[in-house]
Amino acid sequence: MALQASTSWTLNVLLLSLRIGPVFVLAPPFAQTQVPARVRLCLVLALCACLANNAPATMYTDGAVLLIAAAAELMLGLAIAFSFQVAFAALTFAGRVLDVQAGYGLAMVIDPGSREQAPMFGTILTLVAGLLFFASNGHLELLRLLSALIVAIPVGELRLTGDPQTLIGYFGMTLGIGLSAVSAVVITLFLIDISIAFLSRALPQMNALMLGLQIKTIATLLMMTISAGLLIPVALRLLTHALSFVPSME
Repeated sequence: MALQASTSWTLNVLLLSLRIGPVFVLAPPFAQTQVPARVRLCLVLALCACLANNAPATMYTDGAVLLIAAAAELMLGLAIAFSFQVAFAALTFAGRVLDVQAGYGLAMVIDPGSREQAPMFGTILTLVAGLLFFASNGHLELLRLLSALIVAIPVGELRLTGDPQTLIGYFGMTLGIGLSAVSAVVITLFLIDISIAFLSRALPQMNALMLGLQIKTIATLLMMTISAGLLIPVALRLLTHALSFVPSME
């Protein structure tokens, strides 16, 4: 009996690692930090060992059943990571829109997490959202979610019955929320473009391109400073919806 209990607990730990592993490998803000793979592996296994005590003891005598359970756990882990990826991608898209409209589209920066070129304001927004995630105890809420999912969705029993409308609605909602973080700046730049267009009609000899670039550069920095307070509620709302996305699909 003791051997069966130990084997069942070990299998639960391994299956839970497929559920939790993608969150710490693929999902922001964990994917934004350059943490060694060994450290992440030890962290995932330690969390799984703690959470496995809440999972019901199950024995898998058939290899096919065990393989199906492993695939189900991996799909659930990818779904959780996907919700965070979409939330942070909304901020990246908003930053990219702002970069193009403000003339910063030519100034790409290196994202310290992915080590790839990324839009300047998009990188700033995602990094600030990552800081807010930990500052608002989002990591603790994530642990509560993972613990609650063990009860709602037992190990190896994937029961996500949500319709495609839930996924489509989540895409649209996160995109709208992400754009609201820079809405004040985008509206200001749009009004500046209209004003410069009228001036170029009245003064054809004026270099509208150079004038507009200089004015929009200064206006962007000024409006981003004034509207910086919008980023906190927007980022917190995105993170809240990311945490509640998987439970809403049941």
